[in-house]
Amino acid sequence: MDFKHENHNLFSLVIDNYKLLLLVGIIAGILSVVFSSEIFIAPKYKSVAIIYPSNLSEYSDESPIEQMMQWLESRKIKDRVIKENDLYTHYEIEEEDEFSSYDIWEEYNENVTVSETRYESAEIKVLDIDPEKAYQITKSIVKHFSGVVKEVHQKRAKEVLKSVEKEFEWVKNKLDSVSYKLKALRTDYSIINYESQSDHVSRGFLKTFDGANSSSVNAKAILNLKNNLEEKGGEFITLEKRFYHLLEDYNYWEKEYLKSKRILEREITYTNMVSEPLVPVKKVYPVRWIIVLFSTFGAVTFTFVVLLFSTQLKSE
Repeated sequence: MDFKHENHNLFSLVIDNYKLLLLVGIIAGILSVVFSSEIFIAPKYKSVAIIYPSNLSEYSDESPIEQMMQWLESRKIKDRVIKENDLYTHYEIEEEDEFSSYDIWEEYNENVTVSETRYESAEIKVLDIDPEKAYQITKSIVKHFSGVVKEVHQKRAKEVLKSVEKEFEWVKNKLDSVSYKLKALRTDYSIINYESQSDHVSRGFLKTFDGANSSSVNAKAILNLKNNLEEKGGEFITLEKRFYHLLEDYNYWEKEYLKSKRILEREITYTNMVSEPLVPVKKVYPVRWIIVLFSTFGAVTFTFVVLLFSTQLKSE
């Protein structure tokens, strides 16, 4: 194959038809300018927010940013954003249509992209023909992310509080029951301190009190207390030990209850805003010079190929 001859023929073809190729290029350029204008292609504006995860609990091997990405892609958040911003109306989709759900999701996914940055934050980009709407949708995504995560955390906190409260109530009831029984023993049987009173009973029977007490021992009272200690002493000791054990449990569950309640009631933020969304002022789509360039180049190339085939057919 003679490459020099082939190159010469191609060059000659361009020279011989340069006016046609130039005309095609000019017409294609003008048409691409016209058809890429706002009359045919609605320009779109981009609003961007970059957020960093905060206060997200780690589950298994999932990092906070992985959890954030999953939530941002979740249907729950998307549905809330769609509803809040009335995107069915905005995207001109009839909600009653059979495939309206599919259409709204397609439109949403086309205009909203969420990606992870190299610094483990999430970048939210929203395109829209209305710059204010692009800004509002971006804000709405961030807001509903925090709202949905808060709901999940509060649900879990309520479950923990309910469980802790149940244990706390059980201990309180047991402690009240034991306290009531101890009070009854103290009132009805005059048992206050088993060890101390047992010592007094022993000394009374043996008459080993010192000083004036040695001649003024109330034998009847001593005998009565002795009978009470013998009858109810064991029960008193058991209840007293049970009381102090329950008191320890009560103190523990009271702290757990107050901690769980604080967790439920506290206000937590789940995002740190790295870059606030703004109302865009410049359109980002379509990029008209790229459309014009590729349209013109494509039209000229196609015309040249047609001329080449036409020349080859004539030469055969």
